[in-house]
Amino acid sequence: MAIPELKVVAMPTGWLTVDRSSLVYARNYGQQVRIPVWSTAIVGADQKIVVDTGIHDPGWVSSFVCPCEQAPEERLERALKEYVGWNADDVDIVINTHLHYDHSGGNTLFRNARFIVQYTEWEYAGRPLPTQATFYQEFLIGREPLAWFRWHFVHGVADIVPGVRVLPTPGHAPGHQSVVVNTAEGVTVITGDCANCMENIVDGVPVGIVHETAAELASLRRIRQIADIVIPGHDPDVAPGSAGLRLPAAARLPHVEG
Repeated sequence: MAIPELKVVAMPTGWLTVDRSSLVYARNYGQQVRIPVWSTAIVGADQKIVVDTGIHDPGWVSSFVCPCEQAPEERLERALKEYVGWNADDVDIVINTHLHYDHSGGNTLFRNARFIVQYTEWEYAGRPLPTQATFYQEFLIGREPLAWFRWHFVHGVADIVPGVRVLPTPGHAPGHQSVVVNTAEGVTVITGDCANCMENIVDGVPVGIVHETAAELASLRRIRQIADIVIPGHDPDVAPGSAGLRLPAAARLPHVEG
């Protein structure tokens, strides 16, 4: 069976103001930067797929994590309609790269979707390290019995639909996964927060918020082996509505399958 032609569409869902050292490990301490929160639609499959769902409430984020802004048109339900013409109820699958507040905040919008996450991440979200506890909010994850049956837990590499695969990329969080999409332009990797920005990938420098540094470094190497195009989790150079950023040739490592 022929694999359908897929494309990815990056959608802005708000802005965070953070210290730049939280994006790139041990660099630029004290430099405040405003960064986007990306959600991505995968278009062209026989099911409508959204990867990561942004924030749920900019006021909550500003009070408990960091300054946050969200224009009305950046609410995920508005962004979906503007960039790909979908309603939230149309979406069949939501893939969460991980369960931090800025990647699962809009999960509750998708009443008809099933949610795909690594089981390791689901387990960790229930008892995270104290240093990461603020990033996980149980009401966003939906642990009540009815919601539990909407989750589809995966263990490692898994094919979701033809041309779309999830790939474990731990480090930022123990159950972090990235999403690999075969497109006409090449292999696109939606990195989540394995890479906050292109600098993490090109320079091989971990993100600043990291659970396990060695695992994070290995995950960045994996992305450099397989990606032609990337959508990092918070890179301001990604253009709204675009298919991401092409990985510079100098950053590529020898290609491997998977």
